[in-house]
Amino acid sequence: MNTKETPKEKGKKKGNWRSVFALSAAAFVDSSENETLSILWPHIYPSMRLSVGQLGTVLGISDMVRTLTLPLWGYAADRFSRKALLVWITGFWGVWTLAIALTHSLTQLLIVRIVSSLGLGVLWPTAFSLLSDLFDRKERGRAAGIMTGVSYAGSIVSFGILPAIAAISPESWRWGFVVMGLASVATGFLLMIVKDPPRGSAEPELTDVITDETALRYIFHINDLPAITKVKSWWVLVINNCFEYIAMAVLYGWIFTWLDGLGLGDSAFFVVGVMALGTIIGLVAFGWLGDVLDARYPNHGRASMAMIGMIVSIPALVGLIYYGDRGITTLMIFGLLCGISLSSIDTGARWPIGQGILRPELRATGRAVMDMSIGIVGALSITISGRLVDSFGGDVTRMLLLMIPIPKIISTLIWIPMFRTYPKDRNSLHDLLEERREEMIASAEE
Repeated sequence: MNTKETPKEKGKKKGNWRSVFALSAAAFVDSSENETLSILWPHIYPSMRLSVGQLGTVLGISDMVRTLTLPLWGYAADRFSRKALLVWITGFWGVWTLAIALTHSLTQLLIVRIVSSLGLGVLWPTAFSLLSDLFDRKERGRAAGIMTGVSYAGSIVSFGILPAIAAISPESWRWGFVVMGLASVATGFLLMIVKDPPRGSAEPELTDVITDETALRYIFHINDLPAITKVKSWWVLVINNCFEYIAMAVLYGWIFTWLDGLGLGDSAFFVVGVMALGTIIGLVAFGWLGDVLDARYPNHGRASMAMIGMIVSIPALVGLIYYGDRGITTLMIFGLLCGISLSSIDTGARWPIGQGILRPELRATGRAVMDMSIGIVGALSITISGRLVDSFGGDVTRMLLLMIPIPKIISTLIWIPMFRTYPKDRNSLHDLLEERREEMIASAEE
């Protein structure tokens, strides 16, 4: 059998990767945009005559509004044009970030921040759905790995660029929001190149029979929501992700304060930088490796890779915290190991497994509910961690040793049922798509 790709197939894949490029650029800007307020706050609050603690009010309320509206954006991404959502809400919505530069009071800042944050909830559920229709199982991990790795890099770059802009003058922090807003608007134009194929078009059961017209027969309706909750592997993903995010929210929320308490000063940025580098490398590498393992071991390849990474991450995290006072070399070694191991589950396993068990028209909603769940859990865990630090007399290390390893161990144990549920749920989706294939063929013959 001839397995060479035709020029038409090569052109199609090239167009798909152009879409990944546009989505990655949007993720880079969105990630930077999400960090902008926190990074610039040391310059904002004296300029606007606010208190330093009012950052918590602005971040807490705006982030909670964004988190709670995620299912609405997921529904929109499953029901309407994903490309239009990306262009207008992920891209052009950035004018609201620019508008933060024009605020002069806490009330104005809070209102505009809430509105601008709404746009930050659209990208990931939409991209989760879109990439599953641009790529089949052989390449989904790689596509997700590139996009997520570039997004993570955006956070790191923002820590280098925005403080330099704000340091020019007492009011130059406003230019940071102008830069981020214009960058977001620019991605709106770039996102116009994104392809938005019919939902389910990359599934092998449908790829040669699906059209825009036939796909409309299976458009998402509210009464389809119970179908998501019936997928056992989805529940494993949600609960596993929630416990893992307890550990990650606490780690990244306290890491600079903790490292500063160890007396590292500016050297803390090297430790965090190494962790970030390991994470970016891992996201891309495990995205690729997950695709390779899935091709060879479709039932357990991705799940096994994620399990190994989760197991390795536990001693890596404990070592980072427990031996943190041994010096910067020890911190950087454990930090690199943490970054690599922690990234093993997301793009190589969690993304493609979720795409492989949910109906094409339910994927954005399924991802959005998952993101909403971890957002709420993350906010609660940060609140609890602060109270624990106070009760421990300011001992951040003791709090980290309590709130990071235990949730990580629980999340790893919760992953075990995935080895049983994933093959069944994937086969159930296959059977459903085969039925749709027959219906589409019969409809075309009428």
